[in-house]
Amino acid sequence: MNENLKRLAVRYFEGPISPDEERELFAFIAAAPENAARMREWEEEWKREHIPSLSVLDSLGLLKAKIRKRDGAVLNRRRWLRFTAAAAVLILISAFTTRYIMRLETPEQLFSVQAPQGTNSRISLPDGTQVWLNAGSTLSYKSDFNRSSRDIDLSGEAYFEVARNADLPFRVKARGCRFTVLGTKFNISAYDSEPEVLAALMEGSLRFESARDREKMMPGDLVTYDCATKQARREQVDADQYRSWIDGVIRYDAITLPALLRRLAREYDVEIDLRTAAFDNKTFRISLTEAQDIHSIMVALGDILPITVNHCGRRYCVGSKTE
Repeated sequence: MNENLKRLAVRYFEGPISPDEERELFAFIAAAPENAARMREWEEEWKREHIPSLSVLDSLGLLKAKIRKRDGAVLNRRRWLRFTAAAAVLILISAFTTRYIMRLETPEQLFSVQAPQGTNSRISLPDGTQVWLNAGSTLSYKSDFNRSSRDIDLSGEAYFEVARNADLPFRVKARGCRFTVLGTKFNISAYDSEPEVLAALMEGSLRFESARDREKMMPGDLVTYDCATKQARREQVDADQYRSWIDGVIRYDAITLPALLRRLAREYDVEIDLRTAAFDNKTFRISLTEAQDIHSIMVALGDILPITVNHCGRRYCVGSKTE
């Protein structure tokens, strides 16, 4: 039994496995603390066999620097360098992919799934729910998920396609808000760095709750929750624009420059310093694809908006041409 699970774990470390296999593996981990410890042992054993030595990493670093120099230091989102199978494995584990972290804060285990800056991840939860995590986001759930409850904690942004279960409502908690569903498709953006929580519903129904407000959302609804005033408002929008990021597109009918630059910084893993407040309350329409590199995007913004854009390495400084 353990040998079969070990082989399944190795396949998980090496790449995607099926949703049914994920559920089998995570059920094994959640069943007992010693199983989680065994999983960590298998992971360490696999790392020892597959991760290259420091000397190899140094060589790869030099090669990466040469490639960046040749390409003019253009930073292209999700354009991973593929040197060797071993290097790809290192990238897979250490930097960009979803990682399951287990910590014993209570008698129950807490599973945290992370999507680092500059990438996004798709995962399958034990109940069959599909989740896309955007850059810089974390999703957490307890080991009893899909047994006594289906409760999720979210920091950042995620798009959900929830498996229907009338006996166990699916609940998402994010920055003082709670969203309850039975089976539906929706997107929640709840980054700590943003002033608002945004929830857009594409299909089904969704109940929004906060300390002051309660809203029943219908398809096409957007709920905006102001984290400072604790007030929420609901409006009809083109909801699909809020999930376009899972298809590699950033599309908004109305977005402020500060909000756009914060999003670009997360999506492309760069620093963007906005040194003007002139655009805080002005919105504009935009559509970008992941095929566009960050430098081209910043240059284009400087051409179409009255802003200055200065570039130094991975940092961009943005000012106003009129100030």
